[in-house]
Amino acid sequence: MKSSKYIAVGISVVVLVWILSGIFSSGSGENGKEPEVGTASTTKVAEVRVRDIVAQSYANDIVVTGRTKASRSVEIKAKTRGQIQVLMKEKGTRVDEHEVLARIELSDREAKVIEAKQRFAQRQIEYDAAMSLENEGFNSKVTLTRSLADLETARALLTKAVIEHENTKIKVPFNGLIYDQMIEVGDYVSVGDTMFTIVDMDPIELVVFVSERNISSIRLGHDASAEFYNGDTIMGKVSYIAPVAYQATRTFRVEISTPNPDYSIKDGLTAKVRISVEEKKAHKISPSVLSLNDIGQIGVKIVDAQNKVQFVPITILSDTSDYMWILGLPDNVKLITVGQDFVSHGQTVQPVATDGDGLL
Repeated sequence: MKSSKYIAVGISVVVLVWILSGIFSSGSGENGKEPEVGTASTTKVAEVRVRDIVAQSYANDIVVTGRTKASRSVEIKAKTRGQIQVLMKEKGTRVDEHEVLARIELSDREAKVIEAKQRFAQRQIEYDAAMSLENEGFNSKVTLTRSLADLETARALLTKAVIEHENTKIKVPFNGLIYDQMIEVGDYVSVGDTMFTIVDMDPIELVVFVSERNISSIRLGHDASAEFYNGDTIMGKVSYIAPVAYQATRTFRVEISTPNPDYSIKDGLTAKVRISVEEKKAHKISPSVLSLNDIGQIGVKIVDAQNKVQFVPITILSDTSDYMWILGLPDNVKLITVGQDFVSHGQTVQPVATDGDGLL
């Protein structure tokens, strides 16, 4: 019985010693030393790689494919009926403004002009006589008014006869080229029939369609160049910018005019057109540094003077697989090039400068 008590007491002593040894060891520092009073655990600041970048002058010429087009085109239609009597110019001929292309038979139009002139002269004499008598008091106002009405009617008939006579001459409305000819000598035409198509080839126009992303960079008068498939190059200026986009493509029509005095540039040629735009201050960056914020804006992350991360939305001017040009940053900035995906806006970081001439 006594031995059992001794065994129980011994076990209790061993347990007590083991517990006390754990308490003292947990209160000691490493190697049994007590921790120093006043020390605290610290959080390590994230490191990011940064590159100092400076804004550069950038002119992103807009390059699109376009086609040449005559600056003007008009169909000349018959203003009077009759048979084509004379054909003075044919398809493919250069013509000058007011030049006669063809004549329609006069028929009785010349006789009508002579008759109308004589009638007008007669009414003029009658009116002058009525005016003289009215001034002397021998004529009434009614008679004078009737004479004036007859004179004006005769004037209108003369004007109509002269116009009808003149309409037998088919004239050119502007300097150009006969693109198409629908009549031959002996053909009979009615009012409204198309006889010729005239095109104005000087200046020639280049028609291109520019995306809504680039249209704001183009201004009237901007220089442009065009290179054709045969290697020929011409220069011109922007002469028209459409105010409304085509709904189907969301692109804007832009026209470029260039002199073509010898008509060497034909209508319908395909060309690679380069439109020069104004220079801007922009930054060149690697596409890999882009980030998105919580609302889906595209931008980059920079480090400010207090070593805090700032997200800055940007506008992309142009991009390739290796680099892109952007707007929206201060002229001089520390751009985060590595680690931007692991830090957030407003976070304090430790920037590590990058050496070398690359973008990262």
